[in-house]
Amino acid sequence: MAPRKEPPQKNSVSWYLRAFAFLLVIWGVIDCVSGGAIVYQAIAESLAAGATLSLASSVLGVVVVAVSGLTAATGVMGLIASRTPARLGSLHTLALAGVVATGLGLGLCSAVGNELPTSLLFNGVLLIICLVVAANAQKQEQPQS
Repeated sequence: MAPRKEPPQKNSVSWYLRAFAFLLVIWGVIDCVSGGAIVYQAIAESLAAGATLSLASSVLGVVVVAVSGLTAATGVMGLIASRTPARLGSLHTLALAGVVATGLGLGLCSAVGNELPTSLLFNGVLLIICLVVAANAQKQEQPQS
């Protein structure tokens, strides 16, 4: 059985989507580890000082872990959608959920007194780009009438 040939333009779009999805996975994992380190530091400082857990640090850590986990999941869905165009709708939905979660996370960090974390801002930019890429790929996949 011969390998399936895709048109050059479609192959190029799937290659770019796959490369961007790898970026999302790598960023999500790295940011998730940094969020875990923030939570660990907050717990370690509170145990060492015998004080209560710092609300600002613990909220920041939990938000970073949750949003970066969603970013990594979006990257994995992007890898799947680059091979299976029927999954582009799922990628679009997951990217939209990531943008909303990033916005809520930024608001929560601001509410507890943290400055807006740069990692969450960058995460939001990446997910907005992913949202645009998924929407454009969906438009390209629709049959032309």
